[in-house]
Amino acid sequence: MASVVFVKAANGTVYAYENLSYWDKQSKKTKHKRKCIGHVDKTSGNIVPNHTKGEKESPKVVKQFCKVMGVGVSLLLDRIADETGLMRTLRTVFADDWQQIMTCAYYLVSEGSALSRVEYWSAANSTPYGGILTSQRVSELLTRITSGHQVDFFSKWVDHNRKDEYYAMDITSISSYSELIDFVRYGYNRDKEKLPQVNLLMVSGEISHMPLYFRVLPGSIKDVSTLCETLETLNVIDAKRLHLVMDKGFYSKANIDEMYGKHIRFLIGVPFTVGYANELVKITRADGIRSHENYKMVFDDEVYVKSELTKWNGHRFYTHVYFDSLKAELENRKFDRKLYNCFKELEEGNVKDEHKAFYKKFFRVKATPKRGRKVEYNQGAIDNHRENTTGWFVLVTNDVKDPVKALEIYRMKDTAEKVFNDLKNDLDCKRLRIHSNQAMEGRLFIQFIALILSAKIKQIMNEAGWFRNHDMQQVIDEMKSLREVKMENSRKKIISTITAFQEKIIQLFGLRV
Repeated sequence: MASVVFVKAANGTVYAYENLSYWDKQSKKTKHKRKCIGHVDKTSGNIVPNHTKGEKESPKVVKQFCKVMGVGVSLLLDRIADETGLMRTLRTVFADDWQQIMTCAYYLVSEGSALSRVEYWSAANSTPYGGILTSQRVSELLTRITSGHQVDFFSKWVDHNRKDEYYAMDITSISSYSELIDFVRYGYNRDKEKLPQVNLLMVSGEISHMPLYFRVLPGSIKDVSTLCETLETLNVIDAKRLHLVMDKGFYSKANIDEMYGKHIRFLIGVPFTVGYANELVKITRADGIRSHENYKMVFDDEVYVKSELTKWNGHRFYTHVYFDSLKAELENRKFDRKLYNCFKELEEGNVKDEHKAFYKKFFRVKATPKRGRKVEYNQGAIDNHRENTTGWFVLVTNDVKDPVKALEIYRMKDTAEKVFNDLKNDLDCKRLRIHSNQAMEGRLFIQFIALILSAKIKQIMNEAGWFRNHDMQQVIDEMKSLREVKMENSRKKIISTITAFQEKIIQLFGLRV
């Protein structure tokens, strides 16, 4: 078997050796014959051949002996795109552009850098596009990825991944400096950044961890006000069978009514700003929740739980009330620290806008001309908070009657949050570097495609237990060094020597090299 081995000399020059493996019958071992065929040009990355005796090199033209291309990342991502059905779905919807879309997505998974640099990356790596993807071509591509095409893709993608599992829905903020995008505006920023933003709503599978759908929302919109309109969109893409798992930010009576009206199964956390959540806790505490018959283990956490089947406007409605003693202790310590800090702020007159509601609920402030400002604790409100809030949480659902299963499903809701974390931290989406609505939609769609690829890689690694010793970036970086050398005027292709780690990756993902 022939391969190319690269050796770096002490002077920094990288030399290329043709490596020929053969079986030595006498020693009964595999041996190697190596022949230096040239050195690697630092600018182009191509191999410059050795000159034969008497041959003179032209000062202007350097003959290219062979072309070196990175193939490892594409081998891995081709396999993932094929296994998930992503390649087929994209090809169906974007018949003329799927290769460019996949190339941009491959680049984001590999490099996670600004999309404007895909031109340089595509020149040195094997890609679905099969050539250099210039910045001009990318700009044109972004405007061709229309909303209509995206809806068509989501419809087919959700249908392809339809399983009887639960799906998490969540929203994150992506900041932008652009003033030309309609959806960019100031609002509640989940990263606590004082920048205009867009919001991104995403639905992902709880078990498969597969991103299924996303939608861009105005930056100033709040979570609860998006649900009704989003449910209409999900109907458009034929996703009526979704089980929605949502955090407290989505809870409202109107949203519950809407989901019942749309026959959508849901599991949602209830905030303690809702009256009946407090009443449920008081009743449950009075009934003696901390008895052994109510003791359960959920993901190695110890909780006490009580459930009840009630009605919501004539519909079946389960309420699950939980108490976690460890969570109560941690929350009480955090609450005590905040009480102390806010007391000092009031006493010193250094009030903060974000603490106004907290001041009003837990303190009494009196100001007189003679005695000045006097701050007192509202002990009744403090005791009520400790008894009926810390350590307690409430879930409601129209589908999951088992409280342990309900909590397991809700605890896995961080799937969507992890997806957003990957999107912003690993795939160059912390800032939007585009300046029009059309380009923004296209840019986020490509980001979404890259996210599908990385989610599948992580799923396979997780199932194999690889995250104990490796992360995804290590796998990607290792595959970057797998290169293909194509000889000039020859169909022969040589793969660089495969490392031990690359061999493990090849086996885990079932790659064909």
